[in-house]
Amino acid sequence: MTNLIVGSVEEKKELILKKLGLDFTIVKSQMYVNVKSEDGFGVDQVETPYFGLYNDKAKKVINSVKDSYHVSQNAQIVEMVLKGIEDFGDIRISNGGSIHDGRKVFIQIEIDGFARVGNDKIKRFITVLDSNDGSSGLSVGIGDLTMSCANQFFKFYKAGEMKSKHTGKLGAMIYEFPALISMALSNSMKLVDAYKTFERTPCTNELVHTMVHNIVGFDRMFTPKDVLEAKTGKAKANMDNLYRNIETETNQKGFNLWGLHSGVTRWTTHDKQAPNRNNGRIESIISGTNYKVNQKSLDFVLKQVGLELAM
Repeated sequence: MTNLIVGSVEEKKELILKKLGLDFTIVKSQMYVNVKSEDGFGVDQVETPYFGLYNDKAKKVINSVKDSYHVSQNAQIVEMVLKGIEDFGDIRISNGGSIHDGRKVFIQIEIDGFARVGNDKIKRFITVLDSNDGSSGLSVGIGDLTMSCANQFFKFYKAGEMKSKHTGKLGAMIYEFPALISMALSNSMKLVDAYKTFERTPCTNELVHTMVHNIVGFDRMFTPKDVLEAKTGKAKANMDNLYRNIETETNQKGFNLWGLHSGVTRWTTHDKQAPNRNNGRIESIISGTNYKVNQKSLDFVLKQVGLELAM
């Protein structure tokens, strides 16, 4: 969805909600339990301390929460994102969608132009992630797409002002979106600068094996032979697949830390296991197991160059 969307904020909001499949509402409703009445002939409804979160488009309850849970609606999030990007020129909503029957939703805001790391073009995004089932809070982060190999990488902020649980503070964060987007734009360049440092830093065979061990828990060099032989065929195949992806990326990008890190993101983007459902792979890269793997890789290469991202 890269075409420019025109019209009023309200018109843009309605178009985006429909295009991204986010045109649903979450209804928070009191939950009851049916118990046999005291006379034994009827059924009484007893109020519980829980509330069901009902997706009115999927026609299903997606989770249960306590009364203190504050619902955020997709329409409200999209509207605040649109208002937040108004003053930033050629930035547009380019992608997004519903994950697992609306339990999570994500929106990607495209940053105009490309960043360059060696011979790679990096397309940058601001990414908004929210849950409609209470499993996570509202988060703002950055994402990128390496054009040469379609690897995707996301980094969500640890800073308190960029994350909010579904409590009474949620509304205040939503209305701070313009400032949060400005902060994300600034921090997106910090990540690109780190990539450029990785590209200038040579790798070694020992670092490749250490990275693999860091990710899957064993490797071909440092793991004792008997321990490696005891691993299941699936586990060893997973390790071999990671090695192949690292070899592919270091051959293309150079035997440097950028190639090493890209090997991991190639693996999580294209080959590593992910939920077998609509948007399941993007779900895993944004907020699941593959997100955690990519963060391990980033932390590892940052450590090798003595950098720390205050994000």
